[in-house]
Amino acid sequence: MTKARKRLVNYTATTKYLITCRCVRRAFLCGKDEYTNQYFEHRRAWVEDILLKLPSIFAIDIASYAIMNNHYHLVISVNVKQAESWSAAEVIKRWHQLYTGTMISRAFLDGSKLNPQERILLAETVEIWRNRLINIGWFMKNINEPISRLSNIEDNCTGKFWEGRYKSKAILDDEGLLAAMVYVDLNPVRAQMTKTPEESEYTSIKKRSECFKKSNHSNLVKDQPNDLLPLSKHCKTHIQISTKAYLELVDWTGKQCAESKKGKIDSELPDILTRLDLSETLFLNASLNINNSFANLIGKASSIDQHFSKFGLKRACGWVKSLSVLGL
Repeated sequence: MTKARKRLVNYTATTKYLITCRCVRRAFLCGKDEYTNQYFEHRRAWVEDILLKLPSIFAIDIASYAIMNNHYHLVISVNVKQAESWSAAEVIKRWHQLYTGTMISRAFLDGSKLNPQERILLAETVEIWRNRLINIGWFMKNINEPISRLSNIEDNCTGKFWEGRYKSKAILDDEGLLAAMVYVDLNPVRAQMTKTPEESEYTSIKKRSECFKKSNHSNLVKDQPNDLLPLSKHCKTHIQISTKAYLELVDWTGKQCAESKKGKIDSELPDILTRLDLSETLFLNASLNINNSFANLIGKASSIDQHFSKFGLKRACGWVKSLSVLGL
């Protein structure tokens, strides 16, 4: 049974989520349609352009993404504290990049003097917009709606482009975050769309690889893509791994066989997980089979236990399929 989104997204429990959104009927509306022999590869660029623009507006950072022929994956991190620190003017300016706002909000930015009633209405509106700018649903809406409109105009048709409901899985710890990111970054390899991650178009791993190469293998935050959540072991708000170690981790995982997946990286195995203090077998199982290993929560068994205990939940069928996949 489908669960309400409010049960799946809870920023008190975690601010990190794995998101999957598919085209209707899983049709290849963003790639090559084998049935009609039409090419829609340019739409993947549309998705990437919009996707990478939104973190400058929303308080939502992108850790990894992969835009496929008929779906896309995201790993995101919601920065609630950042949104709470915004002034009213900052919230309004950000919202106006997406929508026209109201007469009162436009007057406020123009420097017009507001009466007391207008100031009260503006304050209420600003809080609504602030909450929307950390809302995953509004984030997804602003990715999917523009793509749907552009595609329907191009195809001279009407109707849905994306499935009505995107899928989300909560990520509870650093191990779960890395497993989800690796899963996303290896999607094109597993689907045999490319032979190596760094060659996969419209993915975060390609962007990270290119920056790493251009910076002469630098692990510094300033040398990483500015539209992705940084990799750094020296800041708690960043992903707790260096760029070099993460690229090696993706490469190592990609060389392993994945059940029900055709593609893999054909090269020798480097020793990376020992430096991350993770179990090779458990991490490999999680990142290769994340959909089979986890239902709506991603993380170590201990993290999932804490989540259930904290919110007074009982383990129900469909919530967690494997509690020990990332170890204790």
